[in-house]
Amino acid sequence: MNNRLAFFKIFVTGILLILLLRSGQLQLMMGNYFYELSECNRLSERPISAPRGKILDQNRNVLVSNKESYNLYIMPNEVPPEVEIDELFLILEELTGIDSLIMKENYDLEGRSTSGILIKRNISRETMVIIQENSIVLPGIFIEASSMREYVYGNLAAHFLGYVGEISLDELKFYSQDGYTYRGGDIVGKTGLEKEYELYLKGENGIEQIEVNSRGEKVKTMSIKPPLPGYDLILNLDLKLQQYVEEILEEELHRLRELAKIDPELFPPTGAAAIVMDPNSGKILSIVSVPKYDPNAFVRGLSYEEYDSLNNDLLNPLYNRPIMSQVNPGSIFKLVTGTAAIENLGVTADTVFTDNSGKYTIGEWEYRNWLTYGEGKLNFTKAIARSNNVVFYQLGHRLYKEYGGDMLAWTARQYGFGSKTGIDLPGEKEGLVPDNEWKLRTQGEIWYPGDAVHLSIGQKVTTTPIQLINFVSAIANGGTLYRPYLVDKIIDSNNEVVIDNKPEIIRKLPFNNSTYNILRKGMYDVTNASYGTASKYFSDLPIKIAGKTGTAQTSAVGANHGWFAGFAPADKPEVAVLVFLQEGNSSSYTLPIARRIFEKYFYPELEEETEDIKEDFDLF
Repeated sequence: MNNRLAFFKIFVTGILLILLLRSGQLQLMMGNYFYELSECNRLSERPISAPRGKILDQNRNVLVSNKESYNLYIMPNEVPPEVEIDELFLILEELTGIDSLIMKENYDLEGRSTSGILIKRNISRETMVIIQENSIVLPGIFIEASSMREYVYGNLAAHFLGYVGEISLDELKFYSQDGYTYRGGDIVGKTGLEKEYELYLKGENGIEQIEVNSRGEKVKTMSIKPPLPGYDLILNLDLKLQQYVEEILEEELHRLRELAKIDPELFPPTGAAAIVMDPNSGKILSIVSVPKYDPNAFVRGLSYEEYDSLNNDLLNPLYNRPIMSQVNPGSIFKLVTGTAAIENLGVTADTVFTDNSGKYTIGEWEYRNWLTYGEGKLNFTKAIARSNNVVFYQLGHRLYKEYGGDMLAWTARQYGFGSKTGIDLPGEKEGLVPDNEWKLRTQGEIWYPGDAVHLSIGQKVTTTPIQLINFVSAIANGGTLYRPYLVDKIIDSNNEVVIDNKPEIIRKLPFNNSTYNILRKGMYDVTNASYGTASKYFSDLPIKIAGKTGTAQTSAVGANHGWFAGFAPADKPEVAVLVFLQEGNSSSYTLPIARRIFEKYFYPELEEETEDIKEDFDLF
């Protein structure tokens, strides 16, 4: 009996000693650890979304802003251990109709974070009420006020403002590897300025540290780190000019498509572009691509059917024509041929050429003018004004005989053909300047005389509208090639300038001032001389225009691209204008559009009705 009692005492004493040692370990050695653990269970950090920076025109009219919305989050550390995340999402789906797979995908994208994970953006007020009423069965789920992108004027400048959307896994990896802090569910720019200036527009999210009770309900706010708004972009774009150019371009595209329905000789144009630029700086004042789309639809979220409809539209409304269309420039390229001829063949303004038959022959090959008859003798500037193919065939052939296929290509590249302009937009194409090396590499053939004469009138070469207006601007300003740009300034929320963009010179061109004088004289005659191809539209304007028309053949019969590029005033240029009609039959259809743009720029209050005049000829 005594032995049993002694054993029992020893056993109890041992248990008490173990408990005492364990208690000491927990309090003295691991006290800080359990204190921090309890604090983590009591405190919760919830994100505060930063408002994205606005985009404004040169007069501080807001083009892109933000409006209030509500986002759905989950706090993993507030979800009880016995509750499965997948099960929680299924309950949410049953209550609200939100796809549980989407919520799970967003949750997995972020990983097992201890701070709020965004699982659904822009929920409706009805959904918000349902979630709040059922909060007891939705532990760890909370709603946070946020902001949603708003494109104030709908589809205005849609291709250049761009649109935003939730970050993809590839984008998350891309930004993360460069050290930027993005999370699953974040909104990022997908196209246009939204994408180009993402790192300035995005802002920095804040954090609210709150105390929660055992049910995960907020008790009080412990601290707040306020969000930092994104920077604002101030554009060179002029809102009223942009609205006007878009309106007349859409109007004319629609009119020509309707006209083609009743005129079997016309091909319905498939798109259009226009650019208004300061030729002395590269500032973009207006830039338009039609047809257009509404970027607000992407913010709200497109259904598969809606996106499929946009993506498969034959007129391709998502295509940004001014920077992506790579097509032949037609006769506007004759100014490049003219440059090479003046600089290397001794051609002057008064050099006389002869066009006896409207044809130029090399061996058995015959190359025709746009007129079916010869124009006789004409000097060089008149050849520009008449856009006479025969004269430029001669020049292209002479350049070929003396320099092979390289001199004309080299001249074109000096003007920026075949290279991106560097405009501050993503997705710009570079076009193509073909030469002997290119033809050998791609076709296994050498550069023939026929290639040279085709190139001399703007066939074979491809360019974008932004390249073409940059080229004409360099002629206008006397030999400086600028980088076109849309964003003038970047400012912070205190209106302090963060970045002040200045004109950037790509290169000073290696040509003589006298060369530009001759080219400008020819361009002046295009729009003012009685024989100029565009004089019926421009010669009566108080402001004198200098320009060049271009009609470029395509693979489709009759579906020629129509071009006009010019500047004004002719003697002291302050604005350059380009109009492009994709498969628009003839450059003649671009001329009334260009005239109205010039009138709007110089006489913004003028209300006028321009009578449509159809030219007597189709191919310049």
